[in-house]
Amino acid sequence: MLSHHMLQELTFENLIQEARNQIPLYTQEWTNFNPSDPAETILENLSAFTIMQQAYIDRMPEAAQEKLFAMAGFFKGKGRNARILLEARNVEEPVRIPAGQRFQVGEILFETNRENILNGYKLTGIYGRQNEEVVDYSFILDEDYPVDAAIFTEKPQVGMEIYLVMDGMVNAGEEVIFHVDLAKDYKRNAFTGENLFAEIQWQLYTEKGFVNLRMKDGTGCLLNSGEMRFRVPKEKLAIYEEFPQKGYVVRGILKRADYDIFPKIAKISGFLFEVWQKEKKSICYTYGRVQSFELFSDILEEGYLRVFCKETQNGPYYLYEQEKPWSDKGRYYRLERIDYGIYRFSFDKEAFGFAPGNLDNAVKLVAYNEDMMRQQDLGMLYGYDNQEIILPNRHVVKEGFTIIAEKQNEAGEKVYSFVKPSSDREDEFHYTLLENDGIVRVDEAAGFIGCRIFLGGFAVSKGPEGNVRAGSQFFPIGYRSDVVFRNPAAGTGGCFAETVYDVRRRLIEDLRKHYTAVEAKDYEDLVRTTPELCIRKVKAVRDGHQNSIQVTAMPMCNEEFPLLSEIYQKAIRERLEKARLLTVNIDLQQPVYVPVHVRGTIYVKPHYEGCKEQIEELIIQELDYINSERNFGDRFHFDELFHLIESLPCVKYIYELTVTPNNSLHAAIKGLDIQPKDNCLLYPGEIALELNTTE
Repeated sequence: MLSHHMLQELTFENLIQEARNQIPLYTQEWTNFNPSDPAETILENLSAFTIMQQAYIDRMPEAAQEKLFAMAGFFKGKGRNARILLEARNVEEPVRIPAGQRFQVGEILFETNRENILNGYKLTGIYGRQNEEVVDYSFILDEDYPVDAAIFTEKPQVGMEIYLVMDGMVNAGEEVIFHVDLAKDYKRNAFTGENLFAEIQWQLYTEKGFVNLRMKDGTGCLLNSGEMRFRVPKEKLAIYEEFPQKGYVVRGILKRADYDIFPKIAKISGFLFEVWQKEKKSICYTYGRVQSFELFSDILEEGYLRVFCKETQNGPYYLYEQEKPWSDKGRYYRLERIDYGIYRFSFDKEAFGFAPGNLDNAVKLVAYNEDMMRQQDLGMLYGYDNQEIILPNRHVVKEGFTIIAEKQNEAGEKVYSFVKPSSDREDEFHYTLLENDGIVRVDEAAGFIGCRIFLGGFAVSKGPEGNVRAGSQFFPIGYRSDVVFRNPAAGTGGCFAETVYDVRRRLIEDLRKHYTAVEAKDYEDLVRTTPELCIRKVKAVRDGHQNSIQVTAMPMCNEEFPLLSEIYQKAIRERLEKARLLTVNIDLQQPVYVPVHVRGTIYVKPHYEGCKEQIEELIIQELDYINSERNFGDRFHFDELFHLIESLPCVKYIYELTVTPNNSLHAAIKGLDIQPKDNCLLYPGEIALELNTTE
């Protein structure tokens, strides 16, 4: 196992001092820390050996370090393109958004991965039903009417329903995407399994009645803001007419309703489609078993095309040229421009004598923009170890990246191979793509030594910059339209690929992590990160006499003085039980809330307005343990409050001031201070102040 000392950048002096600081934890007999002591010599030798090991690791090639980390179970995280959901407005007639359509926001480019047809369908009504009573929540669809909707009321119950009414629906098998914005997103821990709090059965209305939907619910049954998506089933849909707003209906029925925070929806956006952040410098598309095909891409308008065709199953690719008026026999294709960025490519074996075979990957089409056309020649494969080839840009998108290798066959013809990163095929050369640096490192040239190589598919990413804020306007590239594209939610997922240094840092953090809870802080961290829970405050205290840990937590919920529900208690106990030492007992206690009453006589300066309000606001702020950063058991210092009041500009002096807890069993008076118990939080009680302006 790798030691974290070997992975940290520690000096010899740091390491010696760290070791000396730990000596008293293991023995009281070692008291001589002078250099003449033999034990000090041994300690210095071991520290020097550790530093040497660290130096050797630091000098290792990154590839070797990466393999070492992989043996420990730590792999480099891949770079990801930011993903955005777009909403189209002002759609008067169906709009085709082809695959590869680019959108721009600021200087950042996004594009679609598949074709979308925008029909202009939208949500027209939202209703709730509780005990046959129908409530209209459609007002949340009006952006100029900023009122939130407690869609299942403030006391959700099993059987309550929500209805989403739409004025149209896509075809069977197509996907529908909604995004739900809650009025407030609480800091809820990630979901790892079955939802602890709720279950919703989603259905779609058809001619046969409601049929169940397989909804991918990213909201956790409306516990978080997120997306919901489903595919339209084969059943014939019908118009639901029981509400004032008629239309196609998706219904959600509460099957379990143990919400810690009742859902309060601010907005629902419907009929969204996905775009991904990447800027394509060149494209490489593959087609098979066709003699003609259409392609949309505005890069085609720049006219820098290369078409490669495979004629036999195990044969190479040949470069085809565009047909000219004088063309006779040879490797040619026909090109027809249909509209902006839309072209039809076709082949004719009868006319030209050559055509792609009836194969799955028979045709490769590569199109460059003008800038990349000048840089697409990457040079020659020389065959020496770890040859590095600098790409035109950094932060390369690995998916879709391709290198084209050109060599001559026995007949002297130029033939081509398309090679992807980390390919393990024996008939190809092998290389590693260093995405962040924009470098191709050749691992093994094999039979391609002396070949020229060219860029095929090439795109770059802006990583986290692509996670643009919600409400941005996206402009389509290549045409003008009255349709307005906006993103109802911020972009997600955009990041650069991890470096070896990032993996090293994660490994160090993991080595320091306690998988068995030992200290009180370990228990606090475990409770605070319990999956699916919203934990606002937590305090753990060790009782050495009884060998137990007292744990208290305050959940984040709609109640003024929240207690731990049975669900919270069970989830916390199960998490702590897995991590506790066998001899340690866990005492999970409910939080206790104690009001503190304040009385006093204060002389204020004349001609100051709002003196009482200022003083009371300060007192409330200092005594509010529930909404502040103060934790369970934190001592309340009377002198701090006294000096803060005294320092207010309107205060002349304090004649009398007393603070008294309402419950001395949970909050004891210590001198003038108040010491709450380790499961107690204070909050402002009665404040009775007498203000005078004259002696």
